[in-house]
Amino acid sequence: MKYGYIRVSTKEQDETRQIQALKNNGVALDKIYVEKASGKNFIDRTEWTKLMAVVSIGDIIVIKELDRLGRNNQEIKDTYALIGKKGVYLEFLDTPELNTYGKSKIELELIQPLVLHLLGYLAEKEREKMKERQREAYNTLPKDEKGRLISRKKNKVVGRPNKQESLTKEQERFIKAWLDNSLKLSDCIKATGLSQATLYRIKKNKKV
Repeated sequence: MKYGYIRVSTKEQDETRQIQALKNNGVALDKIYVEKASGKNFIDRTEWTKLMAVVSIGDIIVIKELDRLGRNNQEIKDTYALIGKKGVYLEFLDTPELNTYGKSKIELELIQPLVLHLLGYLAEKEREKMKERQREAYNTLPKDEKGRLISRKKNKVVGRPNKQESLTKEQERFIKAWLDNSLKLSDCIKATGLSQATLYRIKKNKKV
């Protein structure tokens, strides 16, 4: 049985291209597991855990790129080895030389570990370079009067919007009632959808 695994690092990324690539390689849509998680939470992969629970000896897991297996060289090697111990094969669309299906014993025992180590190392270094380029790009962005980075393309503050600075009139009304002690904190949380921590920050900064 062929299964597919896709991991995108953020919810904003589109997995459509990867899904189509897996389907073109014979993986049924209902056998494709899509993971949406940041790199720092790589260990908490719920979809990967589900996939590991259903695969059995002789099955094939199709993955587009090597770095979907881990966020660094060691994680990639550990995951690669774990799958091999389960008797499950791997098929990489971008690096077929790492496929474990249909390979001879000498290829699996001698050649592949060397290639895997090299490609894993290169993938890790490429991610480091990408992060450095992102840091350099952020450092060149203009800032507003509050020191926040402004995107040149969208002319908006980079990152998540500040909840305290984007309150609706309705939220402001409920928060004012809470600050005036005419509304309980629990009711204010329900009415505004804001957390207790956010409300107390607003109270401290007297934003309303």
